Amino acid sequence: MIPYERRERILEYLEKKPSATVRELAGELFISEASVRRDIAALEQEGLVIRHYGGVMLSGNRNGVVPVSLRDAEHSAAKEDLARRAAALIRDGDTVMMDASSTVRRMLRYLNDRRDLTIITNNLQVFSECRNPSIRLYSTGGLYSTENHALVGWEAEKTLMDFSADAVFFSSQGISEEGEITDASEAETALRRVMLSRSTRKYFLCDSSKIGVRRLFTLCHKDDLTAIIGDGPFPWE
Repeated sequence: MIPYERRERILEYLEKKPSATVRELAGELFISEASVRRDIAALEQEGLVIRHYGGVMLSGNRNGVVPVSLRDAEHSAAKEDLARRAAALIRDGDTVMMDASSTVRRMLRYLNDRRDLTIITNNLQVFSECRNPSIRLYSTGGLYSTENHALVGWEAEKTLMDFSADAVFFSSQGISEEGEITDASEAETALRRVMLSRSTRKYFLCDSSKIGVRRLFTLCHKDDLTAIIGDGPFPWE
């Protein structure tokens, strides 16, 4: 099968499914994963697909926003390690803001021994998964996003302006080689900007799949942060 035919098959497959992994496409087309990655790179250059967390989707799908169910399954071991390391930075008595990312939500399971902790979040799953009775939970309110089980919009942003936090923990879809952090969701990017502005310490959780990825909306630069919690070397290191 020549490259053109392979790429047409990939596009046809993605018309039927919202997203697919490299392994899934390789099995469907009976070709190597290396060939799939080359085809995906070529299709991305043409603006036809968007790569994400080990897979790919059509560029017109949900404006490039990856549903949380897909994000949660990708790079699970790496995300778990990042969440554990991030949770170690939270002290008793802290007020913490958390975004709706799947990596940040995993921090909850490592906070069961904390006392007098306050969490402010737009992630609805946090409220059902929190098991520590010593944690006070505040919701941002706002418009419900079915893709991410999260709250966004001007009401959520306005609520955040009434709080001051010791730290914010967030993730995003990409960080460029120059250190620019970006995302495909305009609403979540806007909310994260407010979280950053209301927090003293700023931590970006970033697995290696996001390095070198650039999306439409710019959130901040690495120099604006207290630290990046990652699992691999960054270009500037």
